[in-house]
Amino acid sequence: MCKKIFCIPVFIALLMTNAIFSQQKAVPGLVEEPQFWIKSRSSGDAYYWENLTKKEAKISDRKHNGAIFNFNPSIVFDTKQDSLILPLGTESKRKQTLFMVYKVKDSLKEQFLWTINDPKKTLSVATNKRLVDLKKYSYQSYQEKIKPHKANIHFFQQNVTDSLAKLSSLTIGQKSKLEKLPPEEFKGSISEILVYNRVLSGFETQKVASYLAVKYGISLSQFDNKNYLNSKGQTIWDINQHKGFENSITGIGRDDASGLLQPKSSNMAEEGFLTIGLKSKSNIIPDNFFAFWSDNGKNLLVKKQEQGEPIGIAREWQLDFANPADLSLDWSFNPNFIKGTLPKDTYYWLLVDYSGKGTYDEKDSEYIRLASTSSTEKLALNDFNWDKQKSGKAKFTLKVAPEMFSRVWITEATCGVIGSGGLNYSIEGGEAPFTVTVKKEGSDVVVKQWNQAAKSTTGLQLSSGTYDYIVRDGKGNLYSETVFIADKQGTFPNLKSDYLLKDGNALTLDASAGLPKGNYEYQWFYEGDFIDNNPKILIDQPGIYELRLLNGQECKTATKIAVTSDGKEITDSSVLILYPNPTIDGRFSVAMQFPKKTNATITIYSPTGALVKQKQFTQIETYLYEDAIKNAAGMYLVTVNSDFGTKTFKVIVK
Repeated sequence: MCKKIFCIPVFIALLMTNAIFSQQKAVPGLVEEPQFWIKSRSSGDAYYWENLTKKEAKISDRKHNGAIFNFNPSIVFDTKQDSLILPLGTESKRKQTLFMVYKVKDSLKEQFLWTINDPKKTLSVATNKRLVDLKKYSYQSYQEKIKPHKANIHFFQQNVTDSLAKLSSLTIGQKSKLEKLPPEEFKGSISEILVYNRVLSGFETQKVASYLAVKYGISLSQFDNKNYLNSKGQTIWDINQHKGFENSITGIGRDDASGLLQPKSSNMAEEGFLTIGLKSKSNIIPDNFFAFWSDNGKNLLVKKQEQGEPIGIAREWQLDFANPADLSLDWSFNPNFIKGTLPKDTYYWLLVDYSGKGTYDEKDSEYIRLASTSSTEKLALNDFNWDKQKSGKAKFTLKVAPEMFSRVWITEATCGVIGSGGLNYSIEGGEAPFTVTVKKEGSDVVVKQWNQAAKSTTGLQLSSGTYDYIVRDGKGNLYSETVFIADKQGTFPNLKSDYLLKDGNALTLDASAGLPKGNYEYQWFYEGDFIDNNPKILIDQPGIYELRLLNGQECKTATKIAVTSDGKEITDSSVLILYPNPTIDGRFSVAMQFPKKTNATITIYSPTGALVKQKQFTQIETYLYEDAIKNAAGMYLVTVNSDFGTKTFKVIVK
């Protein structure tokens, strides 16, 4: 028997009426017509199921309550009055591939997605948390990030051969009537279901998943199929071209052979945060035209991120958009997602790098002033030219600054040579004339002060060290920045440029390891803020770290270190769940999941401490154990012992 599953976090998109699709019958990914293709449709305030295949399915044709799922209709599924049953046929060989787009109200609760049943038994169960094989009493938990997503695309394949041919069916959302299982019935909405009567190839699966991913605002990056394909099998988003920007992948575009027209989208991981819409002057979006954006997965806390720039967020986006003259984008950003305390009298500024390199050099980048930070209205740019350098890609991030501020970048100095370094700058906003003052950090000693009318200059020659840079404009607006000029030569630590936090574990960096004998001073900074002056630091957070090292010859060096995380939690613990408890008839189950294979023993003790039963297991990793306490009512102890410790449950038998 072979079964395969994955769950995909999703964000869903609203169709904007546009050009007419071609006469060819459209099917998702141009993959041979599915056995069942059922999706939500709406007419005004009424929502209905639409069956796009001839195969008969037991679906209601009545009016349903509905919701919008990434600008697409989605039926609010009420298991008390709704039922959706798909007959899979009578065969000894069961081969199916299933996709289901859904959104639950509460992602922390385990809920039924579907059950596969024969007339007398439930064979398999899928919930929003795991897949259960009731013939083998085993289960498999889905891959999941630390924060579970409410909206997902569920994918399942099976290739099962039974000894006898039996009638089987797929029931959506409802509890099994043949088994007593602990998950709740489905509570949420369902948008689209695809069932194929065969096991799709990896290539076919990727095309169908890409169709759903674009339509419903999904990210495929954490799964085997990372690239997005159109119906022709061409790669329309390549993960190898987006290193570091593999989070919240979202697309818009058109693919007639798939029946896909998605001109507006947001990502469901942060619904309504960033929305981009595609417009055409001729009202025709070309077939197989797509635009994509994704981000680096970093936080939205406003703080100092890097030297020489105003405060901002660590999150950064890459936009892929080759701009034909007929097309443009509308960009909308919800600042309510931004975290942190924002200074008074400041504005949101969009910083765009049109080269797509992400270096934000002055010649390639631009600051665009948006709304005041005191406003809660969405930030918007309509018909903005993102492709000014015709590179087909741009990177952007958000900054917070007053109406006048300055960008600063540094030219490193030569150790021991006075005035060999450089402080370069450009002024954004404000009104001339500008007064520029440079002081030694933390002192009133003025290194130089001058007036200028221009908003940029080639810079000021300085020796290595730390300086306060201050600008005042003609209206009295004041902006200041502390900058560090390093030496090209000096002592550098024996540390790598990047590290990975694995399985939630911290790491220690020792800047003194392997250095020549001598006297050194150490300063550690985390994303622009000073954190420690010891040579050793313990790191448990991803981000950009900087070490400033001063040697005995007064040479000052700066080393940046990027720390990333694999997103996993600490894995040296087991998951053990007993249910139901209390139990009315004495029957109970223990779901066991260990970090790796282990021997385990389950022991049941009576209220007096007498041994009732004991069961031993050899080299198990995940296992669903079912048993019954047939003794008198009372409280019993069920103990699970393994290489990873002992856990005892108090089970009440009524």
